[in-house]
Amino acid sequence: MTFAEIVLLVAVGSGIYLLLRPIQRWLERYLVKNLFSRHPRGHRRAIDVTHFTSYALHKKDSDHT
Repeated sequence: MTFAEIVLLVAVGSGIYLLLRPIQRWLERYLVKNLFSRHPRGHRRAIDVTHFTSYALHKKDSDHT
C-alpha cells in the first residue's frame, strides 16, 4: 500500500465514523429508554399469583362441604 492509499483509508474510516455517530447516540437513547428502564409499562396487566384459586378446585371444595 502506498502512503496515499493509507491516508485515503483513514479518511474514509473517519468519515464513516463521524456520519454514524448521531445514529449511535439516537440508538443508545432509544435502547436505554425502552429496554433498560425499570419503570413498569402502564398497558400491561399484572397477574397476582399469590391469590390463585382454580375454578375446578373451588367447585370440588364446595361439593364436599
